[in-house]
Amino acid sequence: MVEFDKLDEFFKSKIILDGKYDGVYYDLHLHTKASDGFLDIKFLKSFLKEKNHLISITDHNEIRKSIKSFEVESINSVLGIEIGCEDGMEILAYFEDPKELEEFYKVYLEPYKNRYRMAKSYKPWEYYIENLKKYKTHTSLPHLNGYAQKNYIKNKKYLEEIIKVVDSIETYNHSLDKIRNLRAKDLREKYDLKATFGSDAHTRFDMRSYEKLENNEMFEELKIIEGVKKLYSVIGLGGKHLKYIFKK
Repeated sequence: MVEFDKLDEFFKSKIILDGKYDGVYYDLHLHTKASDGFLDIKFLKSFLKEKNHLISITDHNEIRKSIKSFEVESINSVLGIEIGCEDGMEILAYFEDPKELEEFYKVYLEPYKNRYRMAKSYKPWEYYIENLKKYKTHTSLPHLNGYAQKNYIKNKKYLEEIIKVVDSIETYNHSLDKIRNLRAKDLREKYDLKATFGSDAHTRFDMRSYEKLENNEMFEELKIIEGVKKLYSVIGLGGKHLKYIFKK
């Protein structure tokens, strides 16, 4: 497993797309079947088997698969969760100790999970930031310039306030286009924060597409094909959210 004490310098120095691929598969934003993804530990073990890698499973308001991956010897992972706040703001939180992640989840998040919205809860971002300070964590704001409700730059008037109390900004999110990621990079530099990055994968296709980027294989002629395949991933993702709503 990764040595958490070394992550501070790691997040500070490693900013994807600012340099060349260095032979390590980094992916700090993944979703599994435990929330709205279709990935499982069996696939991750196979996909990562011959790769020098560092990943983090960051399911929406859920920790089971993150802890499970942390316990698998063949997977080099950081404990993670994507916390969904009451207004749709999301916070990536990385933990060193599985016991601390379990305590945070059971005490400060699980009782307030939204019954109908998988990626939301009944508490504001201030509540989560304040309670995360009780643990050894690294916090990051994902997809700041995302689409629709996830375009925090456009629809969160308090964005500057929360930026000032987190450790990182997600500098690269593979579900977004280059211009949107560059805007996040600009904000990271403006506030002199560290950087996280990842595929934001929900499917095997998402991870394989991200792998092409990290291997410098995302050629122009592949982009249309990649876009069409991504559409199928989005449709499947919507289905999982509807299933969650009706299940409740």
